[in-house]
Amino acid sequence: MLTKINEYVEKFDLIDKNFIGTIAFRSEEVSLPDGSRMALGIDDGHWVLVYQKEAKSTFQLFEYDLQGQKIFVDKKSGGLEDIKYFKRLVKYFLSNALVEELVTILSAQAKT
Repeated sequence: MLTKINEYVEKFDLIDKNFIGTIAFRSEEVSLPDGSRMALGIDDGHWVLVYQKEAKSTFQLFEYDLQGQKIFVDKKSGGLEDIKYFKRLVKYFLSNALVEELVTILSAQAKT
């Protein structure tokens, strides 16, 4: 049985404070149903999303500070629309990524 990752996530804005790490696909051949690829790094309220819309396209880097409600897209300050877009991407990733296709990389800090 294939399990979608969102079955493990209760609510997007409710963050497990004990999780510090990255969720990514096991290989470059794996993508979401729309052909996009993502990797999500979480460290307390700081989220980093690397997004590639389709194979061979450039990557976009989102850095989101949950407490401050601030976002940077490709190292440039973003606004409310960028935050909404970031949240849509993360929700799509969590709703469509299959657990069996992912790896979780915990930081050394999280392992202690």
